[in-house]
Amino acid sequence: MEKNVRIKAEEYFHKPPVNYCCSQAVLLGFKDEFGITERDVAEFARYRGGLAPEGYCGALYAANSLLAKRGLPPVTEEYRAIAGAVKCREIKGGTKFPCVECVRLADSLVEKRLSENL
Repeated sequence: MEKNVRIKAEEYFHKPPVNYCCSQAVLLGFKDEFGITERDVAEFARYRGGLAPEGYCGALYAANSLLAKRGLPPVTEEYRAIAGAVKCREIKGGTKFPCVECVRLADSLVEKRLSENL
């Protein structure tokens, strides 16, 4: 029996027809593993463009939210080490790390954390 291949978060990010934001894309990348609902995705629409709590990157916020559901530690420091910052404004203004890279990074860090805790 073939294992389902997970669709990576970046495949949802700003892709028509819905154009999901960064936080939504990360949730959708793990929808099966975490039982993410359409309501969850709709709620996370507000965490884009620096609007996550404390100005965090929405992709990072979504990643940490998913991990918290499993009682796993956040990936904030790993994210900072690669992206150069954790707040959206700092990432966009200072590190010039593109949003799609933020989504890819958040996706890969969640995937890594999950595989470490199987």
